Amino acid sequence: MVEKKLERCQKDAEEVTQIMLDNYSKVLDREVKLSDLDNRADELRVMSSTFSKTTKVVAQKQRWANRKWKLILAGVAGVAVLVIVLVLAVMLAPGGAGTQAAESRAAAATTPSPEHEKA
Repeated sequence: MVEKKLERCQKDAEEVTQIMLDNYSKVLDREVKLSDLDNRADELRVMSSTFSKTTKVVAQKQRWANRKWKLILAGVAGVAVLVIVLVLAVMLAPGGAGTQAAESRAAAATTPSPEHEKA
């Protein structure tokens, strides 16, 4: 009877030892997986930092390009307005080309032509 109890205790001890070895093996596997996960997290952190810097540079370039096109558009619009104002000023100014043409047309309409005098 004592021998059976001793055998049972040894068997239980072996089972506990096997369970502990399995647990230790699982802990080592988890440690490897956690180490791998930590390495991947570090890589992602570095990649996100690089991405953030790149997006800032690209955003800055796009803002400059947008400003450049706005300045070009404003310059073209300014030149167009200036041309229109100059044309209107020349045409509406007294003694300007527009008034001279209108006066010569009016004078031609009121002055009899030489062909009408012959008749």
